[in-house]
Amino acid sequence: MKKNIRKVLAVAISLIATSVTAQQELSSAYFMEGAIFRHELNPAFDNQQSYFSFLPLGHLGVGVKGNFGLKDVLFYRNGKTVTYLHPEVGLSEALDGLHENNRMFFNLKTQIVGVGFEGLGGFNTIGINLRAYGGARVPYDLFDLTKNLQNKSYNVSGVSAQVQSYVELALGHSHQIDENWRVGAKMKLLFGAARVNAELESLTLDLQAANQWTATAHATLEANVTGLEVTTKHEQYKDEKRNTKVDPQTGEKYGYESFDNIDLKHPGLGGFGMAFDLGAEYDFADLCPGLKASLALLDLGGIHWKESHTIVNSGQDFLFTGFNKISVEESDEQRAQNGTKKFNDQADDLADRLKDLYNLENKGNLGGSGHGIGATLNIGVEYALPMYDKIRFGFLSTTRIHGDYSWNEERLSVNYAPCNFFDMNINGAVGSFGGSFGWMLNLHPVGFNLFLGMDHHLGKLSKQGIPLSTNADFTFGVSFPLSKPKAKPEKPKYKSQTNLPELNPQLLPEVTP
Repeated sequence: MKKNIRKVLAVAISLIATSVTAQQELSSAYFMEGAIFRHELNPAFDNQQSYFSFLPLGHLGVGVKGNFGLKDVLFYRNGKTVTYLHPEVGLSEALDGLHENNRMFFNLKTQIVGVGFEGLGGFNTIGINLRAYGGARVPYDLFDLTKNLQNKSYNVSGVSAQVQSYVELALGHSHQIDENWRVGAKMKLLFGAARVNAELESLTLDLQAANQWTATAHATLEANVTGLEVTTKHEQYKDEKRNTKVDPQTGEKYGYESFDNIDLKHPGLGGFGMAFDLGAEYDFADLCPGLKASLALLDLGGIHWKESHTIVNSGQDFLFTGFNKISVEESDEQRAQNGTKKFNDQADDLADRLKDLYNLENKGNLGGSGHGIGATLNIGVEYALPMYDKIRFGFLSTTRIHGDYSWNEERLSVNYAPCNFFDMNINGAVGSFGGSFGWMLNLHPVGFNLFLGMDHHLGKLSKQGIPLSTNADFTFGVSFPLSKPKAKPEKPKYKSQTNLPELNPQLLPEVTP
């Protein structure tokens, strides 16, 4: 039984580690003035060009963010890929790279169509975007349990996974208030597609006794999907005629539901909501030419979902006291008379009873529920060299605010714009998931814009092309500028150069030799 438990839990961990991939919002673009989609990181930013973009060229990319990944659960032995459970993978090698709380996240934002143009005294944007957020948490104790299962007690909690997807219609405006202040905002209408939240609140295993093992699990699954239909059936424990199970050791009768089919019978809009992006930028030209600071708070809002299909685990204890009364040579008639069973029959009984660990009860549709989409806080400071303003340095702090799936990152970049239609940067970051190195190239003459970059290097890939690194992404996009790049304003002069009073020679004192 121990082997079965380890395999089931290991498969779940591997699925989490391999499934969280998606396009990332490119933080490397924050300080690149020629980046068409910089306003997605701060709605106050002014675009250098009007533009138009559409699928499939607008944004293409793949990425993952977290502190564990495929490299932590897959290993190479003798030319083959094996899991961390393989006997040739030592205990220390399998567990040393893991953390107390192992997390993975993704943030997908793909623009279906987008337009940016001058008007209303500022710069305006209209975008229809497909978005998805998700994350997963796997505690160290679960890895320890599956790799190093021993005769002791285990208490695992905090295993969870969440994903939500929706389409947003975003209307933005950026406006120059005065020589120093520029502000911007976006209003977003959110059309929910689906949201799923799964939590294993606790898994308790008591394996201390030599002849008796107990296990208890508490879990909840909430699916906010319109039109979801779950078909259940009653399974019988060696009794196909009654809607009950009979424990062969205690004689207790009880029933439970297993899910025979999960289908989307009549799909529709899952929910509706609203969110806002707010941003500001301040130019310290009067005090320190070349110095700017910016602040943005993104995705303030949420979605009210129409349906909440909820499935819970009953938390019933599982008790295993070993195999007994096993008959090898008796006939079926002799077994019936003596009350003995084949080993295979008892093994099947055990497999059925193991299902009690995930004895799921369908609560059905509990009605509407509201959930936030997770907010992001960006704080930036940049400085252009006074003697050569084509080189600018930038510092960006990004904080994702989303409950158990929150994280933060600090990124330092060097940006170079040798002309008004090309810019590039290199950057490095540290944060919740360690260190990383990024870069970006952006070409934006009249009529064509091409950008590509990474916030985190892809590193080594699996045979299936999945990044083995903890943090990896790549973003590529093409859009179509509708105007020439704006000419940069003249460099501001120091006050000491502009405010000196002119001297009147008649007021100068006479000097006698």
